[in-house]
Amino acid sequence: AFETACVYFEENHTHLWQSEGCSVGPMSNITHIHCQCDHLTKFAGFVPPNPLNIQEALSANILENPIGLILVLTVLASYLLSIIWARKTDRKDIAKVRMMFLNPRKECQYVITVYTGFRGNAGTTAEVVTLVLYGSRCESPPLTLRDYNRCLFGQGSVDSFLLSTEEPLGVLTHMRVWHNNAGFSPSWFLSQIVVTNRGTNATSYFLSNRWFAVDEDDGKIDCVIPTAVEEELTKFRNLFLARSSRDVKDGHLWFSVLGRPARSPFTRVQRLSCCLTLLYSTMLTNIMFFGRGDDFDPPEPLRIAGVQIDPPISL
Repeated sequence: AFETACVYFEENHTHLWQSEGCSVGPMSNITHIHCQCDHLTKFAGFVPPNPLNIQEALSANILENPIGLILVLTVLASYLLSIIWARKTDRKDIAKVRMMFLNPRKECQYVITVYTGFRGNAGTTAEVVTLVLYGSRCESPPLTLRDYNRCLFGQGSVDSFLLSTEEPLGVLTHMRVWHNNAGFSPSWFLSQIVVTNRGTNATSYFLSNRWFAVDEDDGKIDCVIPTAVEEELTKFRNLFLARSSRDVKDGHLWFSVLGRPARSPFTRVQRLSCCLTLLYSTMLTNIMFFGRGDDFDPPEPLRIAGVQIDPPISL
């Protein structure tokens, strides 16, 4: 057996779906709903969910079917344990957004933002990462990028530095980057470096997308990166890498719990709570509509090259 209902949307007062004046017609079956209404309005037919009796559920004998309770409690326990880790990681992220000053404050200032790749083992344990900026007027002295209070250039990290120079460098043409190949895992995958002149707001992009490692790519840990031109910035490969990385690390609800950017206002604790809410809401929805389609005739299985595939049906 199955149940159906015909309702209409009441737009004037309640703004709710109502059933007055509408009824299910005699031609309804398991694939079609026949609605009869004595007025013209926005109406729809649907399969009503199972009624949820909370009092009956609380008074039921849990021992007869403990699987559901065990599942709910397991998910909740996993959430509580994950919250402890997420809270600690969020606190560490607060320190990561701090901007470091490379030298005393001078007339011209540049913000240097270094993006480490998100692929496996992309972060480096090298103690010293150095770069030199080259402009149309002059070049900067070698800049040592390091912080004695925290680790830099971890997997998927974004580290910012403030460079001050006595005079403008002019239009940036290229930069040289290298590290000292120290530590137990010095290999480093540099995604890109963005340099912004705080005086003129001019931004230059230096696209790397390569390894600085003796055991990866060409084995070099010293590389010259030219300033990216407009054509290079709009290439499909560069746009795809930037967009996919951002979507996975910050846009995907589940994956972003691990890869959340440190500067994102959406914390890991909040993301985990949203995941728990989504999971419990899905479980509740399945309970509401469980068994509503017992009389539904499933479609014929697909047969491809002798292999039978049963289409998934959720009812």
